[in-house]
Amino acid sequence: MARTRSRKRISAFVALFWGMLNHRAYRELPYAAAKAFPYFIGKVKISPGDPQRYCIEIKFPYGEARKYGFSSSTFSKVIKDLIRLGFIDPVDKGGLRGDGKSCSVFMLSRRWEKYGTDGFEQRSWECFLPRNKNKSSSKM
Repeated sequence: MARTRSRKRISAFVALFWGMLNHRAYRELPYAAAKAFPYFIGKVKISPGDPQRYCIEIKFPYGEARKYGFSSSTFSKVIKDLIRLGFIDPVDKGGLRGDGKSCSVFMLSRRWEKYGTDGFEQRSWECFLPRNKNKSSSKM
């Protein structure tokens, strides 16, 4: 009798709609950010039409980005560009905290739809503060 393995089924494609691909925000994405964005989208396992898709937290560690061919400095720029143009929003900033490491957390965003208009909401990775700040560092 042959053994069968249960395999986790992975979607065969990542949905990038024409409206997004032809939008000014996507056209202004640098090459590395445009190449990395489908990996962010692929982490959300909810249908593109479901509004809950934009409430799912995404963890994308630098180590995983290296597996896809992005150096640390390039991936850092990718994150900044995707936030700046409205494709992802920061939830928590990772890094070394205490005795362990943590990775940054993001959510998909639809801010890109208003990019280039007065209604576009600017966000910056550099100004983003972690939600789990280490309180012991402020004590002396």
